[in-house]
Amino acid sequence: MTGFLASIVEAYGELRVNKGRILLSLIGVAFSVFALTTVMGAGGMLGGALQQSMEKSGGRDTVLSIQSMGDMTYEVDEFGNENITSSGPQDEVTGAELDALVFDQIDRLGIDHRSRQVYADMRVQTSQGVRTTSLSGVDPSFATMYRLQVAQGRWIADSDQHRLAPALVVNQPLYDALGSPDLGTETVTLYGQTGTQESEQAIVIGVLPPDPATDWTMQAYMATEGLAAVPGLDASTTAASEYLVWVPPEQADAVRSQLASALSSSGAGSFDVYPTSFGVEEMSIYTVFGYAIAGVAVVILLLGAMGLVNISLVTVRYRVREIGIRRSYGATGGRIFFGVLMESVVATVLAGAVGVGAAVALVKAPFVTDFFREQGLVDIPPFPVDAVVVGLLAATAVGVLAGALPAIIATRIKVIDAIRS
Repeated sequence: MTGFLASIVEAYGELRVNKGRILLSLIGVAFSVFALTTVMGAGGMLGGALQQSMEKSGGRDTVLSIQSMGDMTYEVDEFGNENITSSGPQDEVTGAELDALVFDQIDRLGIDHRSRQVYADMRVQTSQGVRTTSLSGVDPSFATMYRLQVAQGRWIADSDQHRLAPALVVNQPLYDALGSPDLGTETVTLYGQTGTQESEQAIVIGVLPPDPATDWTMQAYMATEGLAAVPGLDASTTAASEYLVWVPPEQADAVRSQLASALSSSGAGSFDVYPTSFGVEEMSIYTVFGYAIAGVAVVILLLGAMGLVNISLVTVRYRVREIGIRRSYGATGGRIFFGVLMESVVATVLAGAVGVGAAVALVKAPFVTDFFREQGLVDIPPFPVDAVVVGLLAATAVGVLAGALPAIIATRIKVIDAIRS
């Protein structure tokens, strides 16, 4: 260990002596590592933005959808083909009983994030008249499962399930159409499916941030139990369309099979359990994108290494007499080789640290993170650790490759010829 540390100190001393000669090459290496780390870090964060954008529609990895198929009927036609028909949930099972049955099986598996989802429409008074908008009845965990965050106000809570005035969370187009009412205090009017005789007052408690992917239509969310207060919706239209659970990806297959088996034997008919989400790794374009980043990084790294090799060779030629004197005092070929190699490695590691630091500062700059938010990144992740590690390892590898050839040449220098030179 002492010899290793001594070699590093010696290498650093030589760098200080020959700093003018190697400064330009180190700038090239630092820039190469900076470009490599920036491309990898930005690529990782862009992949996170793509993943989060997909999770807004399909849910996090892995969200499972549970749908009641009722009684399945198998029929064979005259051509021998098997046809499967579903009658929907059994008539004798009410929506509340079905909710209790499904949630009981979910609780037995220890799943914390669960939500019902009911698809419906509502007619609401806007500044342009009465408009029909899409309405989703959900539970509080739905926001976590689908990465929904409110820009104003708050999301649905358990206390909103049975309030007299239904609580709404709306997207930006609907909030603008409503005239931007005061959150939590000013009421909006909901009407039945026809006419304006049947009405109900509701309160907007939250507004979702603008999202170009979903803001092409007006949309609202409400607590599932609150749907019963919406005019024109009855028990048959407020039953859960599907049940959603969020489980770890490595447990998804096991949970899926256990839920399907347990629910099908519960006496409420058959249930279909399937994942609604998938990762960006499953997209071929993401794989191509990864290969493109790796290719650019390799080219950048090779350009930086070529400049350093040339400077290192010139430096060794200038130090022929010094190396000959050291060999005459007993320095072994291995010591000479390791010393010259470490000079290159120490130089590139220092340059790499500078490049990595500059890359982290750039990618985490406010104007860059704002750009990623515009691309759909809800939670800004930390700078990818693998990009930092790869950047430092690449700098070390460049130092080894660039120093190996000059080190070999240095060990082959003859003592007599070196002293005479």
